[in-house]
Amino acid sequence: MRRWQFLLLLVLGIVCICLSVVAILFARQNQKLQSEIQLQQATINKGALSQQVGANLLREMVAVAESDERMRDLLKNNGYNPAPQATASPSP
Repeated sequence: MRRWQFLLLLVLGIVCICLSVVAILFARQNQKLQSEIQLQQATINKGALSQQVGANLLREMVAVAESDERMRDLLKNNGYNPAPQATASPSP
């Protein structure tokens, strides 16, 4: 093997090692970012669940307010004016 061939192969080997190190560093960074995104997604999911619970609770409170004056007053005092639900009328 000639000297220039040896040097060429040596440089190619060093380049391969450097690229391997870069790939490992990027993989670690990617794992960190994925774990952060998972935490953010969990927070978003908790918020969506809380929103569903709040909407269902309000719907139940409005249903109770139809027959309970204290519940109706509670809703009005907190800025929510429940609209009276229309009764279903039979079609002619």
